[in-house]
Amino acid sequence: MEVENTEATELDIDALQPNPLQPRGQILPDTLVELAESIREHGVLEPLIVAKTPAGYQIIAGERRWRAAKLAGLTRLSVIIRETTPQGMLEMAIVENVQRVDLNPLERSQAYKRLIDEFGLTATEVGQRVGKSGPYVSNTLRLLELPDALKDGLLSSSITEGHAKALLGLEDINLMLQAYKQILSENLGVRSTEELVRRLKSASDIKPRTAREYEHTPDVARVEEEIASSTGCKTKLLKSSRGGRLLLIFKTDEELANIYRRLTV
Repeated sequence: MEVENTEATELDIDALQPNPLQPRGQILPDTLVELAESIREHGVLEPLIVAKTPAGYQIIAGERRWRAAKLAGLTRLSVIIRETTPQGMLEMAIVENVQRVDLNPLERSQAYKRLIDEFGLTATEVGQRVGKSGPYVSNTLRLLELPDALKDGLLSSSITEGHAKALLGLEDINLMLQAYKQILSENLGVRSTEELVRRLKSASDIKPRTAREYEHTPDVARVEEEIASSTGCKTKLLKSSRGGRLLLIFKTDEELANIYRRLTV
């Protein structure tokens, strides 16, 4: 992926550029001001990771520190220079940010999706690069299926990633929104949300009938996860003594085309 280099050197702060592949979205101004004050007092404690590209030195990890250092009036920064590719830059940026817990769950899922869409990786391959399991990556990608109201709640920290993943168990958007409002009004934790989802599914008679008719053994779950990792989409395997059905779930023509490409390689 890259030529490893751990030796730090100093560069002019204006010689550095933000990474166009940066998986992080917004950097809040208030957090920059706080970090700039800390940098004025203590300096930048850890070198930035940058890539040498034809366009200049692009920041892989440390864009927030770079911006805060400029606010603090620094003119030079300690950096570690890596030789890498565009894919390597994106992978390293994701890994660095995930390790620092800098990405919110939606940014993380969008970054995983970019690795899949732009570089043709499977969920399992993405997991290997970022130190996560294939099923974890697949489940995180499902956050992109949330209605906009729930995405906003996740971004504003009104709900957690655990809440969001529990709500994805409700395939009906109206039920999701109903549960979301109840979470906010009653300040429900993740466990209580999971119980709420079970009650709503039971009341709407969506899951109980399916659970009786179809087996969902550990082997079935494993096959579902492996197919989801290979196709990059949500998968359901409905198996019974009389046979079963395999469902590949997509929402857009682009997702369908991506599934087709993966199945016909």
